[in-house]
Amino acid sequence: MSALASAMEADGADEGRNLQRVAALPAFRHALSQASPALLDELLRAERDRLSPLRRRTSIGLTKFVSRAATKTSPYSTFTATAAGLWHEGHSRTALASDGRGGLGCVLELDRLVVEQVLRALLERDPAGAGLRVRRNPSLQESEGRYTFLGRRPAESLVTIPATPQVAACLRIVGDGCTSAELRETLAERAGKRPEEVAAFCGHLVRLGVLEYESPVADHSRTPLGDLITHLGRVRPGTPLLGRLDLLHREFERGTSPDDITGYRAQQSRIAGLLTEIGAGLGLDWPESSTLGKIAFHENAVVPHGRLSASKAAWRPVLDDLDVLRRWLGLHDRMLPVRLALARYAEHRFGAAATVSFLALHAAVQADLALPDDECPDWLRPLRPYLQLSSPVPADALERSPVPELALLHRLRRQSVATVLSGERHGTVIRTDPKLLVELTEDRPAWVRTPGSVGCYLQLLDESEEGGPLRAVVNTVSGGFGKGQGRWSRLLSQAGGDLPGARRPDDGGPGQGPLLAELSGTFGVSVNLRDPVAPYEIDYPYTTSTRPAAERIPLGDLVVRTDPSSGLLELVSGSRDLPVRPAHLGMMADPLLPPAARLMLAAFGQSYLLHPSLSLLKPASAAESPEVELVPRVEVGRLVVQRAEWSAPAGLVPVQRPGEPDAEHLLRLARWLRAHGIPRRCFVRLRSSDGDWVSSVFAKSRKPMYLDLSSVSMLAVFRHMTKGFTGRVAFEEALPDPAAATAAVWGEARVTECVVELSSEDGR
Repeated sequence: MSALASAMEADGADEGRNLQRVAALPAFRHALSQASPALLDELLRAERDRLSPLRRRTSIGLTKFVSRAATKTSPYSTFTATAAGLWHEGHSRTALASDGRGGLGCVLELDRLVVEQVLRALLERDPAGAGLRVRRNPSLQESEGRYTFLGRRPAESLVTIPATPQVAACLRIVGDGCTSAELRETLAERAGKRPEEVAAFCGHLVRLGVLEYESPVADHSRTPLGDLITHLGRVRPGTPLLGRLDLLHREFERGTSPDDITGYRAQQSRIAGLLTEIGAGLGLDWPESSTLGKIAFHENAVVPHGRLSASKAAWRPVLDDLDVLRRWLGLHDRMLPVRLALARYAEHRFGAAATVSFLALHAAVQADLALPDDECPDWLRPLRPYLQLSSPVPADALERSPVPELALLHRLRRQSVATVLSGERHGTVIRTDPKLLVELTEDRPAWVRTPGSVGCYLQLLDESEEGGPLRAVVNTVSGGFGKGQGRWSRLLSQAGGDLPGARRPDDGGPGQGPLLAELSGTFGVSVNLRDPVAPYEIDYPYTTSTRPAAERIPLGDLVVRTDPSSGLLELVSGSRDLPVRPAHLGMMADPLLPPAARLMLAAFGQSYLLHPSLSLLKPASAAESPEVELVPRVEVGRLVVQRAEWSAPAGLVPVQRPGEPDAEHLLRLARWLRAHGIPRRCFVRLRSSDGDWVSSVFAKSRKPMYLDLSSVSMLAVFRHMTKGFTGRVAFEEALPDPAAATAAVWGEARVTECVVELSSEDGR
């Protein structure tokens, strides 16, 4: 044991030196200055004072970030970079080839919520003096002598008011938009009053939501501060803080270099200081400067002058299997029960052949969800859980449903999963022939729709780089139709590059597919900032767009009717009499969308079909077992659709006992891992047994941490993670193993995730 302890001490010292070498890399320090400035300060102090080894807490923090930088593919500062990819028709010996320059470009973005708070504080206190334009709420509808519309977020209440002559007069004056001052003057002239006398009435309509201000800064503006400064300089040149806003704008225009750490930290400090002054000057309740420096702006790394390319011929077998997976996943769309329930709901609430506005459907659903249980009619009771989008219904509830379609869906899904899991078992791997999945997609009910477009997030397996058959691990399958492409296109072009083919052509119309329309706006979330992708957009309340009117479909124009071919509801543009396919093409998580948008996407759009947090093939019993449970890897043809995972209650996992030497704990843990066949290099997740589904999906602990449990520094991280934890610990196989990465991208072995979109024009 003493020899092992000595070896661990030597290994720990060696790992510590390696960690400090990584921490000295400019790109790593650059990312760390945004992710954890306190940790970077600690590392710089240790470097200055020649402290070795690092303090335990510092070493654990550094190990976590090094693991993240080396293994994770989710974009964050310069830990990860995004590059454009292109297909070519030729053949290639490698699955991915890189050309051009692989140098990083950094794009700084002011947080969109910060932008909106500054705009409201500066402009809406005196809208006439600020030269603000007003427009009618795009969700507003008139019916039976009343106006109904969506109120402000986040509550987004449904508001109904009488359609009085005075309100109608205001709406006629506003038309397609006018300035706040023009509205007051015209209304005052027609009413024979002074503008000041009608100002309160106009302000009341804005507060209600009948009218809304158009921001001089479009939601997706690339230069929000520049647009604001230009507007204020024209309508209110003496605005206090205009100079500070200009200095802040210059900081964001300056750009950053991933190699200049000192300069970037000084820039971060200047930005945080200016934001603190601006926030104080506007009376905004913002945190102190050090906190603002972490949350008020974001940095994204891209490869603007290099591209990855892939041979269609080499990828064809993988693409064919992905297409089989796309068709199979239609049955397992987690929103399919919602669509079935909504179709039955609309039939009861409005009549079988009724056409109603989308807003009327939304209002009815919200009203029926608010009913006390003892007032809920019998027909509504089995449907209501599926309309409550904030709380997904457990899968086994389908089995007990008195709604025939929902009960049938359960049986079909159970049969489908059993078929996939009936493949040949080889140790911890199940291999299933894609032909079995093809058979499952035949002769399905008409209400099972094949996803028209999907985005597949893949990692290639190493053997494909060694002349073997190309194989891939599927991390996630999301809705397609360009999801994410507008975001990546924007970032690449801001850094001097481009993403060819991001904008979609208009292929809708009579005899064609539905009108593809993306949600307008950012909803205050920076990852929704993007270039336009879809040919149309749904004009959502309290968003500002630069698109021409011909490309915008107001929310109030949308109606809902039954599609006779499927029995499900379909979304239609009332003015065009054409079906609409809504799409959320930003990167914000669907459950965080505003309520009306969430219902629209659930009923008529496309969400995640395969996600690590929403497994289709793992039995529910595995998450509740008192024992160590193995969920096998599942392969479908050339795809890995589920990694092998071992999970156990925290009480069964060998954690370090008080006073137990590190060497003894390492041996005890190693024996336990070996006894259960758990690989020492794996991704570890902590799954809490407390909290609702939102907590389990969005909690930081759910994110996998790559650990080598024979490494002294990573073992310290594992001890830190599991100390006092009482939930379930999951060990997921590292596939592909980051430690064995061979994909050469711009001359370096890097962990790489490819996003491949598959679309079908005929929906099959």
